[in-house]
Amino acid sequence: MKNREMKSYLSLIPISARTRRKQNRLILLCIIFAVFFVTTVFSCAEIFTEGQTEGMIRHHGSHHIVISGLSEAQAQEIADREDVSAAAWCNALGEDVYEGYMINDARVILYGAEENYIDDIRAYEREGVFPQNDGEIMLNTGARERLGVQGGDNVTIHVPAGDFSFTVSGFCADEWEKYDSKFEDVSAYISADAFRRICAANRTGDDSDMGVKTAYYVRFADGTDIKSALSDLTAQYGLADGDIEENIVTMGVSGSSSSLAIQSFYLLAAIVFVLILTAGVLMISSCLNSTVAQRTKFFGMMRCIGASREQVMRFVRLEALNWCKTAIPVGLVVSEAFTFVLSVTLQYKVGGEFEDFRYRFSMIGIVSGVLVGVISVLLAAYSPAKRAASVSPVAAVSGNAETGKAVAHAVNTRIFKVEHALGMHHAVAAKKNLILMSLSFAFTVTLFLVFSAGLDLFNRFVPSENDLSPDISIAAADSANSLDRGMKEKMSVLPGVETAFGCAVCYETPAEINGSPASVDLISYDDWMFQWSERSVASGDLEQVSGDTDYVMTIFNMDSRLNTGDMVKIGDTELTIACVCSEGIGTESRPAIVCTEETFMRLTGESDYQLLGIDLAKDASEKTVETIRAMAGENDLIDRREDEQASNSGFWVFRIAAYGFLTIIALITVFNIMNNISMSVSAKMKQYGVMRAVGMSVEQMTRMIAAEAVTYAVCGLVIGYIAGLYLHRLFMVRIVFVHFGGSWKVPFEPLTVITIIVALSCVAAVRAPARRVREMAITETINEL
Repeated sequence: MKNREMKSYLSLIPISARTRRKQNRLILLCIIFAVFFVTTVFSCAEIFTEGQTEGMIRHHGSHHIVISGLSEAQAQEIADREDVSAAAWCNALGEDVYEGYMINDARVILYGAEENYIDDIRAYEREGVFPQNDGEIMLNTGARERLGVQGGDNVTIHVPAGDFSFTVSGFCADEWEKYDSKFEDVSAYISADAFRRICAANRTGDDSDMGVKTAYYVRFADGTDIKSALSDLTAQYGLADGDIEENIVTMGVSGSSSSLAIQSFYLLAAIVFVLILTAGVLMISSCLNSTVAQRTKFFGMMRCIGASREQVMRFVRLEALNWCKTAIPVGLVVSEAFTFVLSVTLQYKVGGEFEDFRYRFSMIGIVSGVLVGVISVLLAAYSPAKRAASVSPVAAVSGNAETGKAVAHAVNTRIFKVEHALGMHHAVAAKKNLILMSLSFAFTVTLFLVFSAGLDLFNRFVPSENDLSPDISIAAADSANSLDRGMKEKMSVLPGVETAFGCAVCYETPAEINGSPASVDLISYDDWMFQWSERSVASGDLEQVSGDTDYVMTIFNMDSRLNTGDMVKIGDTELTIACVCSEGIGTESRPAIVCTEETFMRLTGESDYQLLGIDLAKDASEKTVETIRAMAGENDLIDRREDEQASNSGFWVFRIAAYGFLTIIALITVFNIMNNISMSVSAKMKQYGVMRAVGMSVEQMTRMIAAEAVTYAVCGLVIGYIAGLYLHRLFMVRIVFVHFGGSWKVPFEPLTVITIIVALSCVAAVRAPARRVREMAITETINEL
């Protein structure tokens, strides 16, 4: 007789949801949590990326490249290209020359620019008009107060060749004004013809002798294949590698940057994207599997009353979507509320570099959250639904389906007790389940190790509170080692001073590096600075750099790398690199050789300092600052307290966010393990009932469940250690050490933390199933659904 299919069984879905509200609470929370997690991550990422991009473009300009060495005709040809949306000249005079270029009594940086550079390439806010003739000049807005001038006033530019008079036509807020709070000079913009007139009068040699930078700024049109366009320009005009300078911000946003740093972050973003999605899918899948596995008898009864296999599978999928109908909107609303509060807090409470991080409705975040919720539950429901549909109606009525293979021999109890042996046997008997469970554990371990590597990168990018950027800095006015050593001791005993340190510097010191002529920056550290450097040792032994020794330290530099064991000869003294640090004082263009004060005195004969740093206590008074200012005299003093406060606020914001991510990953680990163990136990409830019926005690069953959980955990930890350490090393070597220096070491701390988390999760996962078995009668356990 042909079975007739049920037509209205789907009406059981809302009834089942109301009946099993308490049992479904955990799975709803997991879906909400996963949707919240993914939506928040991608929404915040979009807000931070767009905010940072807008701020960086305002700071560095909207151009993609800067070309030097072009003629006027070549520049015009480039501007006329269809794939170029904007182009403008801007040449700088005195940007790197600190004497001889003055406006009234202030130092001036002079720019010969086109109006398109101000309005389009840089989009400066301005008052008045751009210079319309050779006799007009536009100043930065700070010059109005600094020079006491207004529009229409006359100013005089003093250069080594003579004086040039201009009429102020307007003011603009350029990057010096906006982003350098310590900028006390003047930047001035004149026409290209007036700029050439000053250069011609002031010429003493080639352009580099007078501090001139000639540059043509180019912004490509949207949709342009920038890499191909760069190749065409290079070939057409015979440009060398040094003739084209990329704007890393805009090139990075367009995906066209040749910077290794930007490309590395593309890889990092892709890895994080995959890991976050996988984490959400895995967490929801575990919950769904656990719920469906406990109701095998229910689905078997559906088969008995006429439901086909396809109907059972459809029922499970629609039931999963019914959960999503509630959980996904809640997750999205909570995520948007959290993102809004975070954005407002960063923008108005923290401020500074976070002013651009205003709230934006992120469609990417919403779509990502919805997709993760829907796709993951559908994927998770597929396997349990297929398994439930494959159970025969007769077998399903008796309880959980028997899916195990016939036992060929008893478990080995010679090494382990019977309950431990049975627990391990249950774990390894089903190979597919063992693999899936182990991979679930391994994924969480891998995810934790990868994020811990990301945290290391964050710590290097964002300065800590205890770095070599002090609250107050004093630099010798003559840029020589002329600060009396006694000044440091006098400042260190002032009330409110936590630390005072000093260093001497000899820039561009002639030297030989491994027998080859070179120049280095020779720097001396005092005792406190060496103590601070201990935290940034990348390789070697810092303890060798002590007293009057020929061992020195170097600061990692991408452009001029030195390694431990390298020989540096200064004068007649051979120095050996004993240690490489990832952070410290030095320049990017030359190797930095750091030695003790005794060694520096022996090499140079100088004992005084060029730089002094003072860290103040939180309760330091302004009287102490004024005393320090008086002791500094005519030397340059910079008060960085406001900048340090803003920097520390940003540091703690990012630190809380980073550790928040690690906490979320830890929670994912706990949820995964608890649900996986619960799922495994629920699938064997009938077997546990039989074991209790033949005399196994509750304590033995608890130990058996624990042995099964430990087996999964050990297998997962081993796989997770291997995969996690490989990715951790890959991340550190390819991204971190390339830019900051260092050598990879096994991260014992995060390994210990994640191992403890897994162990505690296993303990928590065992308690609930064991309590469920203990509280049920034997007959009820045998007939457990």
